[in-house]
Amino acid sequence: MSTEHNYASRDLPIRDQGTTASKTVIESNVWIGAGAKILAGVHIESGSIVAAGAVVVSRVSANSIVGGVPAKVIKSR
Repeated sequence: MSTEHNYASRDLPIRDQGTTASKTVIESNVWIGAGAKILAGVHIESGSIVAAGAVVVSRVSANSIVGGVPAKVIKSR
């Protein structure tokens, strides 16, 4: 489980708006490079590679190589 802060209301301080929990899934045979960030609720499917320094904000399909900010598919394996 991972959480993210809620911040939709301009009338309340962010610290008073609570958090939303989401399940983050990293399947088997996944390589995550140094300094990569995986955000809450992301699902990384089997056989994928996440490049160093990437910021993963959405689902990564099986056997994909992703990189960048935000992470995008570079190619498939």
